[in-house]
Formats: sequence, structure tokens, C-alpha cells
Amino acid sequence: MNFLKKKLGETSTHLFKTFFVYGFIALTMIVIKVLIARFYGQEELGIFTYFFSLVSLVFLFTSFGFPEAITQTIIKEPSKLKSVLKLYWPFITLSTVIFTVLTVAITTFTGLNPQINYFWLAVVGYIIIYTLFYTTYSVLRGFKKFVDASLFSLVNRIFFIAFIVLAFLLSVSFVGVLLSMSLALVIATLFSLPKIKKLKNNFVVKTELKPFLYLSFSLFLMQVGFYSLRFLSEIVIGYLVDFNSLGLYSAYSSVTNVIRLVAYVFPVVVLPMAVVNKYKIKQSLKKIILILLPFSLIVLVATFVLVPLLYGQEYTNFYLPFFLVLSSTLLVVYSYFNSVFVGENKFSKFYLKILGIDFFLSLIVNTLLNIWLISEFGIVGAPIATTITIIFKILLNSYALKKLRR
Repeated sequence: MNFLKKKLGETSTHLFKTFFVYGFIALTMIVIKVLIARFYGQEELGIFTYFFSLVSLVFLFTSFGFPEAITQTIIKEPSKLKSVLKLYWPFITLSTVIFTVLTVAITTFTGLNPQINYFWLAVVGYIIIYTLFYTTYSVLRGFKKFVDASLFSLVNRIFFIAFIVLAFLLSVSFVGVLLSMSLALVIATLFSLPKIKKLKNNFVVKTELKPFLYLSFSLFLMQVGFYSLRFLSEIVIGYLVDFNSLGLYSAYSSVTNVIRLVAYVFPVVVLPMAVVNKYKIKQSLKKIILILLPFSLIVLVATFVLVPLLYGQEYTNFYLPFFLVLSSTLLVVYSYFNSVFVGENKFSKFYLKILGIDFFLSLIVNTLLNIWLISEFGIVGAPIATTITIIFKILLNSYALKKLRR
């Protein structure tokens, strides 16, 4: 019992510290979007949002769960660091090449991308550099250095902000801003390398190939099931409506995404910690909701005040903040259930079945709902579609967790 309390206390410490850093990361994203909106315009803000959503969604496929598998493997047995990296590099290289080439081909053929010179180069460059950066991020998480890993993400954002200002002062075209995102990542990766070198372990334990691939695949399903809830909506808006409308949507989501910070921290901390812990779901969920509800109401009020103030009076939509806050609040609840479910359980037919259904809900059902509701209600349809999808996913994950725990 004392051991369990100690571990739960350890998780809470990691959560609060990581959430604190993620708060600054969220603040930098607001600054980034405000600078782009003020320096370049609403359409360019929409193009940036589309670009960020596209590369983030594609990375889920190019990474294929391999970085998350590194984290879980190391957190259970740090002596597997060298052997798991030997398995990792051939697979991550192959998946990155295949899905990056497919992305460029599909987006070019369908006309998804904005008509900007070298846009494809910005996409390819970012995916490759982000793969290197995320590898160091995953290794640090494996050694429970969650705050350090998050700090390097913050370094990346700070340098990108500096590049946006510099690009504006030098009258650089907007594609230069997109290309500078990769440069900021290179700098953040270089900053992280000394920290990685300190983690070297002379005791090499072999990592089995098949369990590593099973783990990677299950985590891939989980990653797509979680993060596509956000990125798909923004891509569909850019395609079905226009980049100006996506810019408006992005301005409001930049504030309401503060709620999603909690949801993003759970996979970073709770998922790997759940590998070695068993959490009291009802007790933890009650605490989360008691904090979450008043916090969400504060963010809702702040959204109506901050968006016109920061972005300009032309950024106005009365109904959008309500549905964005609702979907973000529900995402936190889903994230907790899903992180515990994935972290606690090993590869099995039922486990894979649940992840497969969750994946289907996020990628297929969510996409179809977005297309339908955005076509009917415009950008307000996106968070409505996300809300409906998340409700189904919460029910699915809570059922699966209860069944497997029995």
C-alpha cells in the first residue's frame, strides 16, 4: 500500500511539473498564432494551422508508434536503451520514407495544399527533423525525465517565435516562416543531445523484435485515435471551407486548447507510468472533474475576451467557443481513460480489438462527421463532430478498462 501511494505521488509530481511546462508551451502557440495573424494575415494563419495539422497527422503514420514503444521499453528496463534503438532506426526510417512520399503525392494530386511555392519542401523537412527531435524526446520520457523532454519542446517554440519576428522584419515570404519551423527543431534537438549522452547505459539487454513491433502497433493505434481528433478537423475546414475561416477557427482554438493541455499531458506521463502502476479510476477521475469544470468555465469566459483583443475585432464567432470548450473538456476525460487503458494492458486480441475500434472512430467516423457537419454548419460543425466522437470513445475505453481489470 505504501509503495502504491509513493508511486501515485510520483505520478502527481510528474503531472504537475509537466503541466506547468506545457502551460508555457501553450502560451508560445498563442504568441505564434497572434504574430502570424498580425504580421501576415488571417489567411496565412489558416495556412499555418493547416500545415501544422498536416505534418502532425502525417507524423503519427511515419512514426508508427515506434518512439512511444521506446519510452515504454526503457521505462520498464533502462538497460534496453541501446538494443531498442538498434531495432528502432531501420523501422522508423522505412516508415518515414513511405508515408512522407505518400503524403506529398496524395496532397498534390487532390489539391489539398495551398498554392505556395516550396510548401511540399516545408512539409518533408519538418517531418524528417521532427522524427529526430521526437526520438530524443521519447528516450528522455523513458527515463522519467518528463519535464526535461517538455522543456526542449518549449525551446523549439521560443526559437520559432524569434524566427517569425525576424522573417517579418526582413520581409521574408510566408513559406520562409514555415521552413523556419524545421530550423527551430534542429536547434532544440542539438540542445537535447548533451542530456541524452548522460543517459548512456553500459549494461545491454536484448530487446525482442516481435514484442517491440506489437507494442509499436498498439501505440500507433492509440496515438492516431487521440491526436487525429484535433488535426482532422482543421484539415477538413481548410479543404471544405477556406483558409480564412480556418484562421478564425485557429484563433479561438488557440485559447480553448489550454484545456487540452491536461489531455496532452496524460499520454506523456500517465501512459508510461501506468505500465508500472495500477490507478484508482473513480477516485482519480473525481479529482480531475472537480478541477476541470471550473477551469473550463474560466477558459470559456476568457476566450470571448482574449480572441478579439489579441487577434482583432474581425475574429468574431459567438457559438464556436462553447463547442470548442465542450469538446476540449471531454477530451481530457477520454485521455485519462485511454492512457490508463493503454499503459496497463499488454498485447492481446481484446486489447487490439478495442484499439482498432477506437482508431476507426477517430479516423473514419470522425472524418465523416466533420465533412457532414462542417458542410451543414460551417466551422462550428468541427467541434460538434469531435464532441460526438469523443463521447463514443469514452464509453468504449471505460467499458474495456472495466472488463480487462476483472
